[in-house]
Amino acid sequence: MDIFLKKNGKRVGRLILKYAAESNMKKVGLELGGKSPLVIFDDADVDEAVEIAHNGIFSNQGQICCAASRTFVQAGIYDEFVKKSVAKAKARTVGDPFKSGIMQGPQLKHKKS
Repeated sequence: MDIFLKKNGKRVGRLILKYAAESNMKKVGLELGGKSPLVIFDDADVDEAVEIAHNGIFSNQGQICCAASRTFVQAGIYDEFVKKSVAKAKARTVGDPFKSGIMQGPQLKHKKS
């Protein structure tokens, strides 16, 4: 085996790294589902930043490994950014994804037992 690639959680990732280090140091690539931050500074165009942040978290209903799940906004534009982001999110149309004008289908999260 030339390289081992693994995508998922940290617990198994740590074990893979440990075993690779204890053997012959195989090349290992791990994508462990970290958080993808979006950093927005005071000099940003707020409307463009809101659009980028909205697309970053809502693309693929946010269920993608590179979703911008953490947004950090510098204090100088924070209030304006939040106001515009909330308005954009509230305007998002959720419903039957096969109907015209719907932006996102419903999502369920089952409780783990």
